[in-house]
Amino acid sequence: MVRSFVFYLVPQFSLLPFSGAVETLRIANRMLGFEAYGWRIASDNGEKVTSSSGIAVDPDTSLADERRCLMGENRPDLVLVCSGVNVDDYGNKSFEAWLRELNNRGRGIGSVCTATHLLARAGLLKGKRCAIHWENMPGFCETYPEIDAHADLFEIDRNIYTCAGGTAAIDLILHLISQEFGDGLVNAICEQTLTDRVRPSSERQRLPLRARLGVQNGKVLQIIEL
Repeated sequence: MVRSFVFYLVPQFSLLPFSGAVETLRIANRMLGFEAYGWRIASDNGEKVTSSSGIAVDPDTSLADERRCLMGENRPDLVLVCSGVNVDDYGNKSFEAWLRELNNRGRGIGSVCTATHLLARAGLLKGKRCAIHWENMPGFCETYPEIDAHADLFEIDRNIYTCAGGTAAIDLILHLISQEFGDGLVNAICEQTLTDRVRPSSERQRLPLRARLGVQNGKVLQIIEL
């Protein structure tokens, strides 16, 4: 059976994690020699969505289409919500209701980059461990102090998949592929994408202070960390 993904694009979404995730799935199919993964792109009204880099993507379906798909054979295995800058400006009650419908039907629901905010707003992260980009961590924790948020690359808690964004989206997809097809396929994908290693979910998002600041003195680094 083909494992189906839906990428839901929010206006001003980050192009890098979205394209990285889709390309990883495409390369997996190519390496396998058959279509193990399928995907479609959705938006609020089915019209083009412009990324934060100004590049527009033409979706396949609308939110209304996806809500109808939940009742049939085309319901997705995993929905990944892709957002970016200005995520707080996106308010859509129908979208939030759709996420809750997906959750009630046991579908996988994920976020890329800042979209963890949207899952939290829909009430899906209570009692769940989640990941979010380090830049958004302070504001997120202030808004949702009851949610267990971490600056990891990605987190998987039952049917909830959260990803910090950037190239961490590739790490998340590689993790899912490894669970189904093993490390051999993952290694083949990494060779195709010139990726030198697979990062675990718990790896830090930011460069170590030693690299970021050019400071070598261990005691000074400890002071800066404090």
